[in-house]
Amino acid sequence: MEGLKSGGGGGAGGMDDIFSMFMGGGGRGGGQKRKMRVKPITRTVECTLADVYNGTTHNLKLERQRLCSECNGVGGSDASAVQTCPHCKGRGMRTMMRQMGPGMYTQSTQPCDECNGEGEIIDATKRCKLCKGKKVMRDKKTLNIEIDKGSPHGEQQVIHGEGDCVPDVDAGDVILQIKIKPNKIFMRKGADLYMDKEITLLEALTKVDFTIMHLDGKIIRI
Repeated sequence: MEGLKSGGGGGAGGMDDIFSMFMGGGGRGGGQKRKMRVKPITRTVECTLADVYNGTTHNLKLERQRLCSECNGVGGSDASAVQTCPHCKGRGMRTMMRQMGPGMYTQSTQPCDECNGEGEIIDATKRCKLCKGKKVMRDKKTLNIEIDKGSPHGEQQVIHGEGDCVPDVDAGDVILQIKIKPNKIFMRKGADLYMDKEITLLEALTKVDFTIMHLDGKIIRI
């Protein structure tokens, strides 16, 4: 996911990034208004059949966008460093009128050239030195994921608030989907394990005796 640029430039692309990261929104018709939330990060965790039989812990390395630790997402040394753009009134867009000929005009909406479409201006002398006024930075984190015994293929786990961040919006979640790799011996059907074993006609008529190693490492005699 591309990093969000805010407060320090970025033009119309910055506005596109903002809206593309949002999900949810205000309700209509008298319903309770919900706060906007950043779209979740989705990852697939591959596990063996033995992993989900015994239970395991998976370390997920995640790269995400978080609020700047220096300015806490303000973009400057304090809130007074960030001012609403007086030219676009904080909208980031301006409507321009152009004369095409006598009595003929055309109207177009384009990013504000004073704030580069951001809707606000940050005092250069107070701009955060760490994020350069962007308010956000890339961050790397390793999440310890507990895979429960018996987890089915395709199961999803939601880790709340550990996804991407933008200022004044609820942090996104991380959604993990478990993918179980095929096993050479066992097949899983619900809560049961099945194994195909080829035997001779003589063994079928008399008897057969063999051992297998179970998913927990134990030797089982059949």
